[in-house]
Amino acid sequence: MIIGLIVVWRPLTIQAADQPLRKAGAVALERTQALRKREAAVRAQEAALKVKEKQLTAMKADIDKRIARLTKMQKDFEARLAAGMAEYKAVKNKNFKKLIKIYSAMSPTKLAPLLNTMSDLETTRVLRAMKTDLAAKIIAKLNQAKAVAVSKRLGMLGSK
Repeated sequence: MIIGLIVVWRPLTIQAADQPLRKAGAVALERTQALRKREAAVRAQEAALKVKEKQLTAMKADIDKRIARLTKMQKDFEARLAAGMAEYKAVKNKNFKKLIKIYSAMSPTKLAPLLNTMSDLETTRVLRAMKTDLAAKIIAKLNQAKAVAVSKRLGMLGSK
């Protein structure tokens, strides 16, 4: 009977020792499954991020193209504007010279009343474009306040 006890006793001991191992194995299996789920989720997020990155790269390329096109348009516009301004100034200068010729042909007595109605700045500009002897005759015919103001602007009198 001693042999029978040992045989019966031994399987009960193995089963009792197996219990914590089974629990540990089940816990390890659950953790492994949880880690696999997390890895799958991380891979899915990485894939989504790669898709977003490709989209952003494409958008950046499109924006860069648009910026380049707009920069070129701006440079073209500025060049045309500069050319237009140069042409405008040339025409304006040509017209101003014609006007000075007309004013120079007028007598100081007839021109002075016209200049009296203009601003001091405009009158100064007209007189500055004329020959000095003619400008002097015209200034003499201007009303006194206008003559003083224009003379100051022309630098003929010191200003205080």
